Amino acid sequence: MPHPLSPEQLSNIIDIAENAVICTDEAQRIIFFNQGAERLFGWTADEITGRDLALLMPQRFRPGHAERVAAFQHGARTARRMGERGTIYAVRRDGSEFPAEATISRSAAGGRVILTAILQDISERKAYERELELARDRAEAAMQAKSMFLANMSHEIRTPLNAVIGMTSLLLHTDIDDEQRDYTETIRSSSEALLAIINDLLDYSKLEVGRLDLERHAFEVRRCVEEALDLLATSASDRNLDLAYLIEPGVPATILADATRLRQILVNLLSNAIKFTHHGEVVVTVSAAPRAEGGYRLVFAVRDTGIGIPPERQADIFQSFTQVDASTTRKYGGTGLGLTISRQLARMMGGDLTVESEPGRGSTFSAEIVADAFDDQLAEHVLRERAATVRGRRILVVDDNATNRRILMKQALLWGMVPLAAASAVEALDLVRDGHPFDVAVLDMQMPDMDGARLAAELRKHRDRAALPLVLLTSVGQRHQGADGAAVREFSAWLSKPIKPAALLEALQQVLGERQAAEHPARTAPRPAADEAQRAILVAEDNTINQKVIRQLLRHLGYRADVVANGLEVLEALERQDYPVILMDMQMPEMDGLEATRRLRGRFRGASAPYIIAMTANALPGDRERCLDAGMNDYVPKPIELDVLDRALVAAREHVAGRRRGDAVLDPARIGQLRAIDDDASLLDEVVASFVGEVPQLLHRLGHAVRERDGQLLAATAHYLLSSIDFVGANRMRVPCTNLELMGKGELFDDAPQALAELTAAYDDARDALLALRGGSAAE
Repeated sequence: MPHPLSPEQLSNIIDIAENAVICTDEAQRIIFFNQGAERLFGWTADEITGRDLALLMPQRFRPGHAERVAAFQHGARTARRMGERGTIYAVRRDGSEFPAEATISRSAAGGRVILTAILQDISERKAYERELELARDRAEAAMQAKSMFLANMSHEIRTPLNAVIGMTSLLLHTDIDDEQRDYTETIRSSSEALLAIINDLLDYSKLEVGRLDLERHAFEVRRCVEEALDLLATSASDRNLDLAYLIEPGVPATILADATRLRQILVNLLSNAIKFTHHGEVVVTVSAAPRAEGGYRLVFAVRDTGIGIPPERQADIFQSFTQVDASTTRKYGGTGLGLTISRQLARMMGGDLTVESEPGRGSTFSAEIVADAFDDQLAEHVLRERAATVRGRRILVVDDNATNRRILMKQALLWGMVPLAAASAVEALDLVRDGHPFDVAVLDMQMPDMDGARLAAELRKHRDRAALPLVLLTSVGQRHQGADGAAVREFSAWLSKPIKPAALLEALQQVLGERQAAEHPARTAPRPAADEAQRAILVAEDNTINQKVIRQLLRHLGYRADVVANGLEVLEALERQDYPVILMDMQMPEMDGLEATRRLRGRFRGASAPYIIAMTANALPGDRERCLDAGMNDYVPKPIELDVLDRALVAAREHVAGRRRGDAVLDPARIGQLRAIDDDASLLDEVVASFVGEVPQLLHRLGHAVRERDGQLLAATAHYLLSSIDFVGANRMRVPCTNLELMGKGELFDDAPQALAELTAAYDDARDALLALRGGSAAE
């Protein structure tokens, strides 16, 4: 069938095409040059026809061109699409170069092979792309500048706030009248509110410019939740709210994610829940489900019994600077950024933040994240082996709050205990009068009709302290409220809400052991001994105002401070004198706190290694983790609060004292506690068998981490082993195990083999001592 268009018509169509169309013969001589090619290259068809195609190429591309063309001529493909080779370069008659894209095809007719190239000038597009790249570079530079500005402003704003909050904390502990105290508390609360606003604005700004990066490291889910609850426990107690948490079965004990940002989400949600709840409870529930593609989808649900959110406002609350009550007369403060920041963080972590709410009934905010499990251990199994001491014991739970009863019952069942719950004091008294043989009772302090202290007094009419030890549950700061001294003394242990499984297990082990000794277990925070209090704490801080604040805070707590201004002076001071504890600022001239800590960890090991507490006014992501990874033991944020500093120093003293006790293979006091719990020593045998069976596996895992230089695995395994060491009182194992944990966090592996060898040798001694102890118990 003849072609419907004549050759002349086809030529006209090709000529009006915008792109250049060029045909060459087998010798690469130009045989066709359309009008588009004339416009693009500046040659006329008559001038260029019969000349070599290389004339249209830049000189640098001509070598090898003939070989490339020959390969195409004899290849299997007959065409190459536009842009398939990427950008090529051509040269005009005036010598100017331009970028282009080309389609090339091969055709044969009458025994001749003809190559056809269709070229498109992409100069404008390339220029536009260069402009975009320049704009992107300028934007990235601007974001970097903004990020640095935020960091610097954070430091500059927090430094004076540190002085305001620190000095008002000291002032509140002096002899001032009620009016002065009211003024001082107003200054302090206003400073803390200002700090919270600054934190929200800084986080929002970092999210807006894309400079908020997530970290990925191993951490315990339970600890992360408990740390968030601890921050809000006092606020919940002030409003008479029950604060609780529950980890459902199937949640991995340790995950790989950003603990700081997850904790920030939880604190935001808990803070909102407490703010908008006037009575009732705030409960955190953690659940998890494995994903087909690997890892887990974890949901952290924060449920409250507050005012609720109308359906038409539920979408708006996630918008920036928006609150449920947006009127000018609103009664709830805040920036309206917390939920916006939390949702963006959840989405960065692979999940989302959603809400279910009913006005007048409360709300449930669910933060979902995606994370990998660190190992196969589940959260509900963490304390199971250590719970051998309470297995089979009968426990009475008395609490008017159904959620607290459910949590306590569930935890007791997980440990193999035999629990029974009572919803009121009257019900509990009836159970005891009826002769139920309970081994221990846990009583809530705040109950209607009869509080925990009065219930204890009534119970003592039927069972004495040795027959039924009592544990008191109370909100933070309310231990002695509503009870006289005699009633309070009826309790063998006290626990603050929210209930923490580890603390609950320790309290139950303590009081069950006291059934034999009938000792009074007054548990007060240890204060510095006279000689220890006089020992100086080394403070590394370059800001003179902060130096003054920290000196006064330490003096108030019973310590003396030696102050240096940078990391180099820290190293020099440690050469002159032994400082068991160091308060180390992160940002200092000449040498910052992180570098100074790394050098100290390389220079001082074992019992001579100082306990380092980081201080920083930065609001950058991962500050705490960077400090701990560098080898610091603890972290206090600026502005430094008196109670936070006190808790950190108490932990430091206990750590240092533990190292000094480490000369003995086993802690006699701990062995005595284990023996006191069970007369026939079967419990001690069980604990020894568990320890001797578990530790070799952990040592093998530590050896693998050292050989593979896996810092995360080294730190996490050593941290887990430390709990077992403390449980059996294997003193000599503690220092090398602590050193391995610090080495893992700081990615310092040079001395790790030696520390592992020391830990293994200490375990051999502890094992022999424990087995001998077990044999001696059996002989008795």
